[in-house]
Amino acid sequence: MLILERSAEIARVLALVGALCGSAIAGEDIVLSGSSTVQKRILEPVQKALEKRSGTRVQLLGVGTIKGISALIKGEAAAAMMSSSLEVAFREIGIPSEGTYQEHVIMKDTVVAVVHPGNPVKSLTWEHLSDINTGKITNWKEIGGKDGRIVVVAAPRGAGTRAVVRDMVMQGKDYADSAYTTITTREVVDIVTKSPIAIGTVSEGFVKMNKGKVKVLKMKPITRELSIVTKDDISPALAAIIKFLKSPEAKKLFL
Repeated sequence: MLILERSAEIARVLALVGALCGSAIAGEDIVLSGSSTVQKRILEPVQKALEKRSGTRVQLLGVGTIKGISALIKGEAAAAMMSSSLEVAFREIGIPSEGTYQEHVIMKDTVVAVVHPGNPVKSLTWEHLSDINTGKITNWKEIGGKDGRIVVVAAPRGAGTRAVVRDMVMQGKDYADSAYTTITTREVVDIVTKSPIAIGTVSEGFVKMNKGKVKVLKMKPITRELSIVTKDDISPALAAIIKFLKSPEAKKLFL
């Protein structure tokens, strides 16, 4: 009888410990690291609804696409927020893809060239933009503007926006040493807003968030996909997050 009672007590304790551990695991944050564009356009606008729907707290680290995929590789994040393709990201960090990564596309995005609203230049070709970014064109009068130097404001090294522009427009060439590199991609808009001689490239989403502060130049679209990248098998909680992000309900909230 004592043995049976003792066994029942042990079973109750084990059940309690299991419940407590399960509760602790359920309460852990899901860390998403990477693109500030994905953070600002997709995740932050839906974060409250997402956490309510999934029952999971989400921690967003807008450190840039390249650092985000590096964090996923190291196991420091559950998923990477990406504003460039996996192919471009792996090329930037100099390692081949293992083939164990899954790219969950959430939405399409367009990268645009922006200048101060008072800048008379209205349009650019990709060749113009490439030559400006690499330092081949240095004066606005060379592309129909006023006589004055051009200040290139570039997204941070490791940003998906920078990688996409280099890959698609600049054919892999790097920015001129004279280019000013920002700390965050969204800072590009802040600087161009204040400088009549500056030019930068950002997601159209950042322009929408700052209506009237910059002028978008007419140019062949630089299109890309914004995605969440995972590695190997993912947890039910992360799967629920990705499912919600692909839902019509979530897409209505994107910026």
